[in-house]
Amino acid sequence: MAQVLTPESMPDAVIATLNALNRGKWIGEMVDLQEHVGFQSFCRDRREQGATGRGVTVRYVMDHNHSAKHVGLFGTVDYTRDDAMKEGTVPWCYTDGNMVYDEREPDINGGPEQIVELVSVENARMMTSMVELSEADVWGVPESSSDNDTPFGVKYWVTRSATLGYNGGNHALFSSGRAGISSVTYPRHKNFTGAYTDVSDTEDTGLIYMMEQAADKCRWVAPSPEPGMGRSGYSRGIFTNWATKYALKNIAKANNDSLGYDLSTQEPVFRGGKIKYTPSFDSDTTNPLYMLDHNHIYAKFLKDWFMKRIKVNRLSNQPHCFAIIVSMAWNIICDDLRRQAVFYQA
Repeated sequence: MAQVLTPESMPDAVIATLNALNRGKWIGEMVDLQEHVGFQSFCRDRREQGATGRGVTVRYVMDHNHSAKHVGLFGTVDYTRDDAMKEGTVPWCYTDGNMVYDEREPDINGGPEQIVELVSVENARMMTSMVELSEADVWGVPESSSDNDTPFGVKYWVTRSATLGYNGGNHALFSSGRAGISSVTYPRHKNFTGAYTDVSDTEDTGLIYMMEQAADKCRWVAPSPEPGMGRSGYSRGIFTNWATKYALKNIAKANNDSLGYDLSTQEPVFRGGKIKYTPSFDSDTTNPLYMLDHNHIYAKFLKDWFMKRIKVNRLSNQPHCFAIIVSMAWNIICDDLRRQAVFYQA
């Protein structure tokens, strides 16, 4: 076969001809996750700002006063008062990202010779780094009780137990309890949990059976505004990995006799709430599924400290360089554990 001549094999053609520049465009392949669901759901969509002080205090009333009793005519009443309120403390955690650029770069990288704007690329890389770390923080847990830098993620607040019911107690790394309140001392201070064997509605062992029970016992209903809580919109969500979502979707498809030619159908829902594929969970072989009420578990930020941008003037040892810092002061708060549930495959 005769050799095919290409422009690359002709030196003059290489020198005299540019490739199509696709000017101003670039594609980011900076992370492995397709979507940062935790950051979107907690930090961007449903965050709370405006808090001040050294941290956040959460208060729980652990018991009623047991004053009710049956009293006959002319019966006496004993008046007593005891303490039932416990305070938990959630400290601020601080997250920083940064970038640096030389003030001469915009001039070098400008005009008709510019293909892409390098400073904007560096900004995108910095912001992506912030989102990537925050995604891990939202779903994660600090490494130890002495870790004062990492936010209290969902795994810190919503803990697992193989026994179905309100059995999600203190995390193994935090014996003093969540926000300093022990579930051993206060047994109602627990989330709903259980370990399933398969994705079915089999009594006691099926994931759907457990979701149904949690929905009723956690008062988990279809998303709707709750203005009394100061929040509105889609307040509840179900988060799971792809394998579990796919299995639940197949059950929904099997129960639908009017699919027609659509092999996929719409996304599966449970009691009106969309089952959200969460790529961060794909590495978890226990196939977790979280049912979270965002009215009571959310990200809280120090006033004006969500993705706050700070410009640092002229670095002392690099006089032509400027740094940009993006900073957050925040943590994850859960003010009602009994509205949250987690299940995993055993």
